[in-house]
Amino acid sequence: MILTLIDNYQGEESDIVLVSMTRSNKSHDIGFMAAPERLNVLLSRARNGLIMFGNMETFTNSRNGKDVWQKLMNHLKENRQLYDGLPIKCERHSDRVALLQSPDDFETFCPDGGCQERW
Repeated sequence: MILTLIDNYQGEESDIVLVSMTRSNKSHDIGFMAAPERLNVLLSRARNGLIMFGNMETFTNSRNGKDVWQKLMNHLKENRQLYDGLPIKCERHSDRVALLQSPDDFETFCPDGGCQERW
């Protein structure tokens, strides 16, 4: 696993990219993430999956950059790719799906990394 900042990730790719959107404030200040180029880098680094965690309200209401972030959020909503939690599915029991919304949900829905069914 590689941990890096978006500025250091240009020209790099990974199979799965986890993004922590740490900006969350009442003034909706997103700093350098207002630049469309930064969002482009963010969206183009994952080969198979991109998972973003954070307060998207801060980004979609920002003074600078909100147009770009609103377009992204609308696209994700239209394509049903926006979740209020982490969607999971058991690889052995494909009908077993859950949306993890709290730390306790890990133990409830996927104890020991599996699902609630016997393997």
